[in-house]
Amino acid sequence: MYKMFLLSRLNLNMRFLICLFFIFLFSSSEIFASGKLGFGVRFSPNFSFVSFEGDELRVKINEDLYKSFAASILINGEVFIEKKFPKVAFGFGIGYKSLSEQTEAIILNIAEEQTLSYTHDYGTIPMYMRLKLTKRIFIRTGVTSLVNLRNRLNTLITNTNDGSSSSVTSSDDKDYNIFNISGDFGVGYTLVNSKIAIDIEPVFSKNLIGLFEGDVDVNAFQSSLGFSMTIRY
Repeated sequence: MYKMFLLSRLNLNMRFLICLFFIFLFSSSEIFASGKLGFGVRFSPNFSFVSFEGDELRVKINEDLYKSFAASILINGEVFIEKKFPKVAFGFGIGYKSLSEQTEAIILNIAEEQTLSYTHDYGTIPMYMRLKLTKRIFIRTGVTSLVNLRNRLNTLITNTNDGSSSSVTSSDDKDYNIFNISGDFGVGYTLVNSKIAIDIEPVFSKNLIGLFEGDVDVNAFQSSLGFSMTIRY
């Protein structure tokens, strides 16, 4: 318990320092005045992944029960403003993100099996740094604050005899953390490098706080891998 407390305090301090860093960059009149203001939109299809931490036996049970990634592709997007300098840009925005977990097929009886899919919708506030490596290649790294807006459970029942299936979507009432934060990293390429630029970029994000609220035996940590397109001015 003491170790978990120290880790939670460390994560809290890291988030505070990162936020303080970005606030300093945007509030410094000398730095802010020297760059050019830009804005844009970004959208990305993503695969969701899940990993587990906690009691060793419970972790093993969950790893056997859940697929390492959800089969569905979720579309995420954001709008942003940024301050651009010759080699680097700093930005923040507001957006929407969905993440999902999916179980393996669960045998109900001799003729039926069940698959459960959990989908979580988040409002997001991303903050990032984009660093140019060449004229067209860049890396983008930062943090995103997430607010849980809605949780849904889709139950798919499949008849193993004839292959027919039926599904029901309902509200998911488990105790999830309302707030989370992710670390984000991408390597991008600027397809169109003009006044209006177009970037493509594989992006990996990992949530740093567990999905479930409170003191639980095992917690789930969400991550995503996507391919984003950015249109920016």
